[in-house]
Amino acid sequence: MKKIIFLFTIFATLPLFSQANENTNHFKMVRDAVGDLNKDGLQDKVILSMNTKDATQPLKLQIFFLGQDRKFKSAFSSTEVFDPQYPNGKYGGNQVPDIHIENNNLIIYKEIGDVKEQQTFRFNKGKFELIAISKVKWDGKETTIDTKIDLLTGTVIEITQILGSKKAKKNQKKITVNALPTLENIRSFDVKIP
Repeated sequence: MKKIIFLFTIFATLPLFSQANENTNHFKMVRDAVGDLNKDGLQDKVILSMNTKDATQPLKLQIFFLGQDRKFKSAFSSTEVFDPQYPNGKYGGNQVPDIHIENNNLIIYKEIGDVKEQQTFRFNKGKFELIAISKVKWDGKETTIDTKIDLLTGTVIEITQILGSKKAKKNQKKITVNALPTLENIRSFDVKIP
C-alpha cells in the first residue's frame, strides 16, 4: 500500500514539473549575428529571441563567447534590454530590433514609432558598454533630425533638414558622461542633451 501511495504521489507531481519546464522555454530565435566581440579572434554569437507564448511577447538578448575549446559560454542574457512587443496586451509600435557585429562592436538597430536608432556597444572589462548612438527622427511633416552621440568623447551632433532641401542646420554640443551605460541598464538610460 505504501508503494502505491508513493508511486501515485510521484506520477501526480510529474505534470507539474513538466509544465514548469514547458512554460520557461518558449523563446524562439528571431535574429542572430556572428563575429568577434571580445577581440580574441574567435567568432562569438548573439541571439535575439521572442517568447511567442507570453501575451506581451518579450524579447531576450543572449551573447555567447566561443572559447578555445570550441564551446560557447554565456556572456550575457537578459529580457530587460528591450521593451516587449505587446506591453499591456497592445502592440507597442516597436519593430523587432536588428543585431549585427561590426569592428568588434555589437550594433543594435531599433525602430520605435518615427525614430530610427542605432546603438553601438563594445565589450570592455566584462561589460557591454554603450559608446555611440545614432538617431533619425521625422517630425511627421517635413523635417528630419539626425542626431549622432559619441559617448566616449561626449560629443553630440544634430543635423536638422527639411525634406527635399540640400540646406541643413548643424548644431554641435558637448555632454558630460560620468559612466558609460551598459546592456544591463540600457532601458533606463536617457541622454540629457542641453
